[in-house]
Amino acid sequence: MGAAAFWRAAWEASVADNPRWEDAEADEAFWSDYAPNYDERSPLAACATDLIADLRSLVPADGTLLEIGSGTGAFTRLLAPSLSAITCVEPSPAMRQAFDAAWDHPMRVESIPTDWLAAPDGLRADVVLCANALYRTVDIAAALTKMTQAARKSVALVQSVGRPYTSPLKIVENGYAWERERADALSDVLQALGSNYERRDYQVRRPDGESHVTLLTWPGIAGP
Repeated sequence: MGAAAFWRAAWEASVADNPRWEDAEADEAFWSDYAPNYDERSPLAACATDLIADLRSLVPADGTLLEIGSGTGAFTRLLAPSLSAITCVEPSPAMRQAFDAAWDHPMRVESIPTDWLAAPDGLRADVVLCANALYRTVDIAAALTKMTQAARKSVALVQSVGRPYTSPLKIVENGYAWERERADALSDVLQALGSNYERRDYQVRRPDGESHVTLLTWPGIAGP
């Protein structure tokens, strides 16, 4: 089974346990309750200082950012001071409302209220960022390819590793369970796509204990 096929099969298997992954209304009901306190409950951006430093190093002076699944804007706010323009793709109204409530930078952010694969073609930025926002994506190869096409310089993909922050992908075939951490599965897909990616792994001390997170970066496509 190929890397993208494994992702799809694991996603389909997971829907039985978490049906909101394929139900936009159920997903929004969840975020309507969670979004107002998201930054306190999931303070990854605030705690991952080494990760944030590496993300900042990817952004050229006065560069532009396209963020996929920007959520409440925890990563966006930390990167904003070095940027000249920001576009965010975020399907959840509750998350967009929390983003606006917390936004403390004079720059105006362009917001596109849709899923990434439904976003308009032709979006371009120096850096494309996606942090823990691919859990509802079935066609992962198409999503990663579209990110590459949107980036002039680089794509940065942040993925938490390990429970309780994220669950691994899992399928059962012929009585045998196949399990893969999402960061590893994403690496597998990038390798299958022939992407010249780099991987960095971090330990992050959150208020409730140690956690792990992976940063995957790869080149975009230069041009206008």
